[in-house]
Amino acid sequence: MPYYDHDKDYPFAAFITNLGKYNEGELVGEWVKFPTTAEELKEVFKRIGIGQKDDFGQPYEEWFITDYDCYVDGLYSKLGEYENLDELNYLASKLDEMSESEYAQFQAGMEMGDHCGSLQEIINLTENLDCYEVYPDIHDYDDLGRYYIEELDVMQVPEHLQNYIDYEAYGRDVALEENGTFTDQGYVRDTGDSFHEYYDGERGSIPDEYRVMTFQDDLPEEEKSEWAMDIAFDMDEFFRQNDPQYAAEHPEAHAAKEELYENLMAGRISALDEKLAALGQTQEDYLPSEIEKFKDATGYEEFLDFDPAEIKAALENPDKSRIDEMLAFAEKAEREYMAEAAAYVQTPADIAEQAQAVPRDTFSIYQLKSGNETLDYRFEPLDAIRNNGLSVKPENYELVYTAPLTEQDSLESIYTRFNIDHPADFKGHSLSVSDIVVLHQDGKDTAHYCDRFGFSQVPEFLQPDRAAEVTIPTPDQMATQERISTPRGSFCVTAMSRAQMEAAGYGIHHQSDDGKYLIMGNGTRAFAVLAQQPEQDNPLRTAEMTLEDDYGMIDGVINNGRRGEELEKAQGYAERTTPEKPSIRERLEDAKRECAEHKPQEGKKPGRDVPEHDCL
Repeated sequence: MPYYDHDKDYPFAAFITNLGKYNEGELVGEWVKFPTTAEELKEVFKRIGIGQKDDFGQPYEEWFITDYDCYVDGLYSKLGEYENLDELNYLASKLDEMSESEYAQFQAGMEMGDHCGSLQEIINLTENLDCYEVYPDIHDYDDLGRYYIEELDVMQVPEHLQNYIDYEAYGRDVALEENGTFTDQGYVRDTGDSFHEYYDGERGSIPDEYRVMTFQDDLPEEEKSEWAMDIAFDMDEFFRQNDPQYAAEHPEAHAAKEELYENLMAGRISALDEKLAALGQTQEDYLPSEIEKFKDATGYEEFLDFDPAEIKAALENPDKSRIDEMLAFAEKAEREYMAEAAAYVQTPADIAEQAQAVPRDTFSIYQLKSGNETLDYRFEPLDAIRNNGLSVKPENYELVYTAPLTEQDSLESIYTRFNIDHPADFKGHSLSVSDIVVLHQDGKDTAHYCDRFGFSQVPEFLQPDRAAEVTIPTPDQMATQERISTPRGSFCVTAMSRAQMEAAGYGIHHQSDDGKYLIMGNGTRAFAVLAQQPEQDNPLRTAEMTLEDDYGMIDGVINNGRRGEELEKAQGYAERTTPEKPSIRERLEDAKRECAEHKPQEGKKPGRDVPEHDCL
């Protein structure tokens, strides 16, 4: 085992924190030295409350890593808050198994930086140490030249000529030829061996001996069934011997075994626990302890432990039921499902594949995903987004509609159709500012941002390597004179938003005690930003919230509900009375002005690109 920095006997430790309690304002966690074991980690999870229930009966299930104590050079900055604990243990175990010479090779590889962009790559680096050869006593080109000439005898130099040899120049040529470099470990050369991927990032590729999250693994259904049947058999025997009433109700041996089995499989176990307790059984006795193990392995939830008769009782007497607990669980399950659905990330490759999967000439509509991550982008014109240091990111969007592109179709006609006459199978909101239309025409894809006026091309939506350069401010440039203090230290406040900080490579580290600030760091520096950013002015959104008559969703289109029918009539009138055919947006504006002229002028509030009055 190598000696790490400061003579530590472990490569790194992680402070594992209960995420639920952290969000409630309480820091509950423990330091865990890696490598560790599944048993040790299971006990840590118990002590920090993972699996326990909160005040609403919901279990604490999530955790994250608040900090690291790392003694491997160059590794700290590569470790994140939500690392896979099996991965961390895999890496730590591989490091601990190294000899001193192997560890020097690993450190040299880390310093060279060829294969250390992610935890997956670093793990693969531990499996490819033969790619590097380290010479610890060679520190510069002169040392390298002398080693090759004097030690390896690559050339015979007479003694009287040795003082005239330019060892440094020769060493430089050698290093260039064999792709060598100098590190803190000494001179390192590339052996020429191929770098192989032993670990592909999937949990199944982690050797069993390195996995530590096995206690959270789902129990296979077949194994669960066999276990439940064994318990049911033993429980039936015990009840028949110790409970006369049970024996009288079930005179045939094992007649009730199937019923006991079904209750165990369905998680209806509390009544069985109560029956065993009434017969004098304690947690130290075989059946209660075995049932407790079964609960732990199958993810038993007490608040879901109800008999079908309870449902009938809940309907008859809701005040004495546990219906609130069941509803809370259903809401939690729905939140988890929505979070999982939102986790799908659109990439330019996905978009291109979607375009290729439909007929030759098509158009596709992409709209922003719901959630807080897209609030700064929603219904904002392109210039506002870029002025805020943001950019159009394909991962923020989802495909909502695709259809053939006809010769009569244009961006303007598409805009009109998806505002006035939605196709029956269209499930998105009316085409609005911040939406994107992708045209797949003649084998080429172009992306068009629905802007304040007309459309603006956004090639970065399909080709991020050609994205327009956006100047993103730095936290230092936006720093204020204010500082705040938390139990973790004192931090300078920056005027940048959370989204801007994330774009600059900063992640959330912790929150101030009053919840007012987020502490965001990049592994070396940290700043404080306001947790709640002041909402930026968006006249389009403000006008719609003021004028929307049908309480519809804020979609960037004024009165696209019941009163929208009147607007449609006005649009028809404008079209009939306009001598020349203007653009669709011009026709819409004319119609809105026509409506406004028939309304009283008091209370009029001018907007940027929205009507000043409803058309009644």
